[in-house]
Amino acid sequence: MRLQRSPSFESAVKIIEARKAQEESHLKEADDFYKSEGGRLYRIPFSYQNSQGRQEGVVKAKVKQSKVEINVIPERGDKGPGPLVLHWGVAEKEPGEWTLPNQETISALESGEAHGKAVESKFKTEVGTVEQSIKFELRGSLPPSISFVLKDTSNGAWYKADNHDFCVPITEEATVAREIFDFEKQGHVTLMHRYHMACSLIDRAPPGEAGRDILYFVFIWLRFSQIRQLSWQRNYNTKPRELSHASEQLNKLISWRWKNSGPIEREIFRLMLGCIGRGGSGGDGQAIRDEILHIMHRHRLPESKGTFVEEWHQKLHNNSTPDDIIICQAYLAFLHSNGNLAEFWRVIHENGLNRERLKGYERAIVTEPQFFGDKKDGLINDFNNYLRILKNVHAGADLEKCVEVCRGFLEGHINVLLESILRERGANEARTPAVIDSITEVRQLIGVKMTKEGDIMKLRDLLYLDLGLEAQLRLMAERSLGSLDSVELNTGARALTLWVGLALENLVYSSSPAKGTLDPNVQDSHANELKACLRDWVQLEEEVHKGMTQGWPTKAMAVVERMRRAMGDYVDGIQNNMQKRAEYLGYGLCAVTPEKIPEKWSITLFSEELVRGGGCSFVLSSFLRKLDKVLRKLGGGTMWQVISTGKPGAVGQLVEVHDLMSVQSETYSKPTVLLANSLSGEEEVPPGVVGVITPDAPDVLAHISVRARNLKVLFASCFDPDEFDNLGKLVGKTVSCQISGNRVTVTETGDVASGDDMNQLNEGLKNLKLELPPPAKFTSFCLPEASIDVKASPKTFGAKSTNIVAVRKLLPDWIQTPRSAVVPFGVFEKVMSCPENKEISKAYNAIIDKELKETKDPHGVLRRLKDLTLSLSAPNDLVTQLKSSLEKSGIITSGELEGKEWDEAFMALKGVWASKWNERAYWSCKKSNIPVHQVQMAVLIQRLVEAEYAFVIHTVNPATGDSTEMYAEIVVGLGETLVGNFPGRALGFSMKKDGSGDPTVHSLPSKSVGLFGGGLIFRSDSNGEDLPGFAGAGLYDSIPMVKNTKKTLMYFNEKLATDRGFADKIMRGVCKVAVDVEKAMGGTPQDIEGCYRDGKFYVVQTRPQV
Repeated sequence: MRLQRSPSFESAVKIIEARKAQEESHLKEADDFYKSEGGRLYRIPFSYQNSQGRQEGVVKAKVKQSKVEINVIPERGDKGPGPLVLHWGVAEKEPGEWTLPNQETISALESGEAHGKAVESKFKTEVGTVEQSIKFELRGSLPPSISFVLKDTSNGAWYKADNHDFCVPITEEATVAREIFDFEKQGHVTLMHRYHMACSLIDRAPPGEAGRDILYFVFIWLRFSQIRQLSWQRNYNTKPRELSHASEQLNKLISWRWKNSGPIEREIFRLMLGCIGRGGSGGDGQAIRDEILHIMHRHRLPESKGTFVEEWHQKLHNNSTPDDIIICQAYLAFLHSNGNLAEFWRVIHENGLNRERLKGYERAIVTEPQFFGDKKDGLINDFNNYLRILKNVHAGADLEKCVEVCRGFLEGHINVLLESILRERGANEARTPAVIDSITEVRQLIGVKMTKEGDIMKLRDLLYLDLGLEAQLRLMAERSLGSLDSVELNTGARALTLWVGLALENLVYSSSPAKGTLDPNVQDSHANELKACLRDWVQLEEEVHKGMTQGWPTKAMAVVERMRRAMGDYVDGIQNNMQKRAEYLGYGLCAVTPEKIPEKWSITLFSEELVRGGGCSFVLSSFLRKLDKVLRKLGGGTMWQVISTGKPGAVGQLVEVHDLMSVQSETYSKPTVLLANSLSGEEEVPPGVVGVITPDAPDVLAHISVRARNLKVLFASCFDPDEFDNLGKLVGKTVSCQISGNRVTVTETGDVASGDDMNQLNEGLKNLKLELPPPAKFTSFCLPEASIDVKASPKTFGAKSTNIVAVRKLLPDWIQTPRSAVVPFGVFEKVMSCPENKEISKAYNAIIDKELKETKDPHGVLRRLKDLTLSLSAPNDLVTQLKSSLEKSGIITSGELEGKEWDEAFMALKGVWASKWNERAYWSCKKSNIPVHQVQMAVLIQRLVEAEYAFVIHTVNPATGDSTEMYAEIVVGLGETLVGNFPGRALGFSMKKDGSGDPTVHSLPSKSVGLFGGGLIFRSDSNGEDLPGFAGAGLYDSIPMVKNTKKTLMYFNEKLATDRGFADKIMRGVCKVAVDVEKAMGGTPQDIEGCYRDGKFYVVQTRPQV
């Protein structure tokens, strides 16, 4: 007989089915939107109030890249809430955060008014509908998500989503974060579930750069889990074999993705692998449950409640986790010490556990171990075996286990080395370098195998072995670090040189397994930079072990500085890629997890702890720090470099900043000394600053160096990390900076600079008469060199064009100069006014007339002005005249600059015009009372000399002011790495202009990259770039028509660094250039840019030296 269902039951079924159909419809709508437009759709229910009472509605948010559309849909049949206002902000640091959107976004809103940390924008209601909608676009850098609430203007009510602010992800990574939040707030969570979820997210990450955001978040999530900042078990029992299987599935997937990824993604996957155990779908997972029972039965241990082993057994049966490895190690220490409970708790505490953690398990461990003297040896034997089982499942990179697993498929030579490494892990200090040398050799050999291995299981085991060897290296290196402090100086230098070489080589294998030699044509590769350092370092190792020569410390210091720079870039990369994401994910997790974890310290220190916990990178940094001091004591360099002395005894409040660029727009209300952790060399010195101290080493002729000298601001580099760190203790206090020789002594003082008028601190600028010449009218689209009249008035081009044409006629024949043509002042304005650019001109002038004047944060406004400039079209007369002028000047031949070549040339020309809106140029002009929009830009066009070396000369030594001595800096390749202050040092030297004496070398070359190429170059030549007494050179861009080739440099075979006779010849030639150019320009000190190729010296531009 069939059971009859009640009407209420049938009604409930229909409701459930209707809801299911509705959910499926919503999922299909979201899927269709993603497939058709590449966007994401979110539906968020909420409650609202109107005259009919409480109603249920839906907020539907569509996100497509930077564009956001929000629709409010009332309950079916209802008229909906009253007219709504969107009260919204952006969440940069954590979900639910409220921050005011950037000015560029606010300015572009159709309806938007700032209210504190939020903007209020009005919804629109389309005719014939009750839905309200709003659309807007987020400009500039996209925030991870937006936060908002709805304000009902009819009754003053505020509507939220389930008593929480609405939060809509904007970026893909924020979408992933939201899925992680939803997962972690569930009532039932274990490591097994987390690993399954991680597999799903990794599967979604596309290859290459497109998938990195997801991968970073997955790693950060797994890292929080690894360090016990997420629950390993919440209201769910996992069988050990199930966790073991989940671990294996995840590490197999990670290994497969590692094999099929590029170098950046491989580093992320390698970090992920270190967060999870080996697992296995074999017997080890089940053996965790079974073997503990066998041990208890074999030794007849009590199975009654209230004993340690039974409580641990219950915990293992319920949910085994990586904590069990520590518990087992602690119990073994207890047995070895004949029942000493202090030993048990020592191991527990040293590995991050405590009594509360043990008591907090779902199956708590509350009883301390009991010692059975008659069973000691048997228990030690059995629990050592049990420890291996636990490590096999939970500890992927345990070295012994890794060697055991890999032994069967590795060659005999590698196995012999591995056995010796295991045997000598506790070797004395004398043997330690030999053991690490063996580790290095094994890592090199298995690196080759990893790149060729097709069996994913074997590849996974090799990756774990590599991680285990790296961990062993760090352990042994840290033991040896302190022993080098008491060694004789020369002996210590040789020992540290060896250690640095070993650490660097291992870091290369971590970053790029099996890749020994670098490809110098690969651009912007961290691994390439490490390999270049290693190749140069091998040469220095060979030299020092033959005997310490006089010049060796200086050569070694150049490479040490480059290595430290590479390590700094590595740390910055982790900070930039990880920390912001860790804070967003960490604070979001803390808000949703029942345990309210991760803890704040683990979030704020995420990147720092990751760096400190690193393997070879941390080892290399530690040894470099020691070697740096030793080399300076041996004469390889000073602890300080004073670039600008400033005014005697600079006094001000010490303020620490991460980088100078971030504060160049600030104005300090009291005399300030900046402790700048990094700088690019292209910044402006903020008003109110009397001194800048940095650990960086900018070129002496970099913009910031020239600017500091011009403004009489103290500017010095401190190369002693400990001394620089100690300066941080004085932050917030008033300090006095005294120069003694080539160092600066910074002490706390009660004295404060007199006067509140900060203009006294900037008298270098105040006394300058900075007036732009009247705007020049349009005369011609382009002038060939023969038509450039250097005596013409008013000028239709800048000093750069004037000087290069004038100097060509005056220089001796042995100095070459490239032919020139110039696009005069007024051409940009003429092109902007052409009919084809009417709409661009309208938008451009609207921004200048209103937004530029009103903005407090010009970043976005300047970018839009540049974008508009780059979108200009070329009138036909410009095309014709420019080509004709270049032909007449002998720069191109007939038929050149057609099709794609013309597009490249015009884009380079527009790029120079657009550089008028560079951020640094904007602030420089603003602080010097130069109206930015009145700056006119001429463009000097030359054929780029394909230089072997490039140089910049100041014909009066800028450090000493000695007019009888010149100073120059030389780099390999084109000069942009020098004038653009690319990382690293140039060959810096000074020399008497009368030729007496030898060149004095102040720094050896250590630039990481060289630029190479030819073709046309378009050089900025503005009316505001070379004002008398103003260091404005370099504010605007010079752009090659064809992008230069960037190559990683190695100096072990570079004659400029290794052949003193050749270097001497080049330096003397540069000195002669300085003398002859200064003479040709009437004896006025000159700032000269030039190059060398095929035995000839070229001057490409010259200007009066500030």
